[in-house]
Amino acid sequence: MASQIKVVLFEDSAQTQSQILAALTKSLGGNGKIVPFDGSKSGESENDQKLMYEDRLERILRQPPYDGVTLFFADRDLSKSQNFVGMSVSAVTGAAKRLAVPVCSYARQPAPEEYKWRARWEEGHIVLMSGTDEELARQAILAAHGFAEIEAKLPKILKEKDSKSPAKILSALLDRPEDSDKIALYSVGDQSRISDIPVKSKDEADHIKRIGCFLGYWLWDSLLRYPGLLVNEVAASSHLNIAADDFTKPEVREVFKQALYHGPFADPEKPQWWRGLLDDIVSRGESNDGLGLARKKLGDKVRPSQCWVDSTKSAGYYCIISEKAVSLEHSKGGLSWFPRGADLTRISTPLFEEYGPWIGA
Repeated sequence: MASQIKVVLFEDSAQTQSQILAALTKSLGGNGKIVPFDGSKSGESENDQKLMYEDRLERILRQPPYDGVTLFFADRDLSKSQNFVGMSVSAVTGAAKRLAVPVCSYARQPAPEEYKWRARWEEGHIVLMSGTDEELARQAILAAHGFAEIEAKLPKILKEKDSKSPAKILSALLDRPEDSDKIALYSVGDQSRISDIPVKSKDEADHIKRIGCFLGYWLWDSLLRYPGLLVNEVAASSHLNIAADDFTKPEVREVFKQALYHGPFADPEKPQWWRGLLDDIVSRGESNDGLGLARKKLGDKVRPSQCWVDSTKSAGYYCIISEKAVSLEHSKGGLSWFPRGADLTRISTPLFEEYGPWIGA
């Protein structure tokens, strides 16, 4: 992981900027710095100010104190920015794409239900929403460290003969080369992702940065969002046939700790597990499922997972809308906007019927 992180903050309200700056600085600790963007000190000529915002930002952000940035962190509405009146995050993302720098945009409000399960890949940046500045800052710094880690590991990986496709590069980066085919399934049929794959550049440093952005967005917004290859807490407990409340207990987690995900963007507050490694642990324990293994070690106090729609059914899957365990019988999978590799991701039947007219098949 890179030793220093630099985050450039775009915020058009002085008071809000001060609050978010404080939260970011606290979350980052002493390992790097936060630089607020100041459009009034751009040093632009009158002719420069006639250019498109993306062009102006690109020029400014190549220079100190903004050069060498790890991540841009931008409010979605920047319309009151000095010398950039009416600007939005789209100008920042446009400049960032040229500079090969990842972007997190934010809104200081709780995430609406729709955000939790609709992909945001096509927007070219990570979207964060929270009711607290502290949580926004925590996620932004987590993202910055993740992108820095990816970029630091890429030079060695790209020199290997087997690391040619994005899936093989990402599998090597995650130390899971055996999962390259499963990772590739997360891009099958998704033209928006295919179109974002960076073309080989003569500038090696620039190419590494662009590959790093692509892989980081893909990992954050797809593999870590939709349970399949990797599983979040609820999806893991459902797959193992263990009640979600019981799976949170330290003694139960201990049984499956070797499957814990430690790669880029690993979040200690929202842990994830390798689904394949969970299966390996169960197999080595000579058990039919995770519940059987947990009960062997901890007794019958560990309860089975239940479908939230019908408690008489065991679960096994994850509802992306309710964020609850669901059974195969009471859910629908294989929607066109689901990544192909996300085979544990489904939508509960009652919710599919409710959202069906606009959710898509």
